[in-house]
Amino acid sequence: MSASGAVTRWLSRHATLFMSVSVLTGLLVQDLARLLAPLVIFASMGAMFLTALRLDRQLLLGWIRRPLIPVSIVLFTTLVIPAMVIALTRIGVLSPAVALACALIAATPPIISVGPYCVFLGTDNELLSLSVLPATAVGILTLPFYASLAGLPGLEPARLALELLAVVGTAMGGAVLIRFFVPLERVERHAPTLDLGALLFMVTVAIGVTDGLASLIMAEPAVVVEAFVVTAVLSLVLQALGWLAFYRLGARIAGSVALVNGLRNMALLLGLLIGQVDASLQLLLVLGQLQLFLLPSVMRLIYRRLGLTPGLTASS
Repeated sequence: MSASGAVTRWLSRHATLFMSVSVLTGLLVQDLARLLAPLVIFASMGAMFLTALRLDRQLLLGWIRRPLIPVSIVLFTTLVIPAMVIALTRIGVLSPAVALACALIAATPPIISVGPYCVFLGTDNELLSLSVLPATAVGILTLPFYASLAGLPGLEPARLALELLAVVGTAMGGAVLIRFFVPLERVERHAPTLDLGALLFMVTVAIGVTDGLASLIMAEPAVVVEAFVVTAVLSLVLQALGWLAFYRLGARIAGSVALVNGLRNMALLLGLLIGQVDASLQLLLVLGQLQLFLLPSVMRLIYRRLGLTPGLTASS
């Protein structure tokens, strides 16, 4: 193996660590975060495009022939979990702002850019790619209902639904078009380079989303720490629930469900609410966004102990 190839593989193996360090870099170098902030949406599309190139058509067809599992993931993440979380928050243990934030996060559809996480954590890219798009469609419809139930009526996500359609359609559609002419075998020859490219895109996103957050941390560190702990614990609890609900189907399926149950499309929620809710709720949602880049380092260790292998492409 060439020196450049070895470096590329090493970087890919430590991808989750680089994502966490990128958040710290953005917080310490706010000028860089401000520079990269406008590129966040394009970097997200780039990561989605590169990982979509590696989708295996046969594995996708295999899951289409077993629709019960993808459908179960959609229903579990968009209907069961939000109802469960809202019911639990009504016990009265949490403050109103924290309870509302937890309910909103749980009611938000799973992340769409799931491919890089599948590569870095060993979850099933084909299964989740087939699940997160319909989950997003269902979640956009159910989010206003659950938000109203939790105490925040009046959400209108139709505009963002169209924007999401354009973003996903461009990234996924471009990958599908290329794969019409380029077989998977040729794509996989460049797998380390594609993984590195996806990592660089994710690092760009992780740095860009910290724009403006450093001043808030300096102004109210205790409040920020509390919001960080709440959102981290919520994500890990949701992942645990996803694992427990599907563990009888094997480690890879259970880990895949845990991933999308715990990592939600915070960009969608922030797009709907930023500037329209009080500062404490907005901070919780922003910290929820950062968990998408901070938690994978911890998740990687846990998922490996549970039997997942990062970089695995074949469905188990």
